[in-house]
Amino acid sequence: MLQSIALTFGSEEVLTKLMAAHPDREFVLLANSTGDDDGLQLLDVSGQPSIFATHFDYRVNCHQGVNDWHGFFEFSYFEFNQDTADVFEAKANRLAANPLPTGLRALYLLTKVNDRGSYILLTQWDNSQSYTLWRHSPVFTPLDRYATSANHFHSAGYKRATIKAVQ
Repeated sequence: MLQSIALTFGSEEVLTKLMAAHPDREFVLLANSTGDDDGLQLLDVSGQPSIFATHFDYRVNCHQGVNDWHGFFEFSYFEFNQDTADVFEAKANRLAANPLPTGLRALYLLTKVNDRGSYILLTQWDNSQSYTLWRHSPVFTPLDRYATSANHFHSAGYKRATIKAVQ
């Protein structure tokens, strides 16, 4: 089971050079779903210590689903105090313990290393429409109360990036 994910952001040139320099790593290059060329994110899903100069490291608290890293990716970011974090994590774990909704390929609950209150709920979907349907369904209701500005909630959608040319 994958125990950690490191991520960074950058230009296609920088990120593809980094990928080429470390062929032993399993990378997932993602493009912001808005089509913004500056919205590239690189995930290192090798589970090894990060090699990124500027990076965010996350512990995988729970995972359910596939490990194929294809489809539409939704990153939902939250920040909590300890009491709220414990309740949120319990609800997210219950969600992951049930059968995944239609179109949901994988669910990862990630906690930022060295910041126990910073979470990412990373969901991997067949497509963005499946995510939108789930986000507005009763299945999401237990988490809906956390998706507020009081919890520094924000989200971003990504798809696999098409690499023009590795330098």
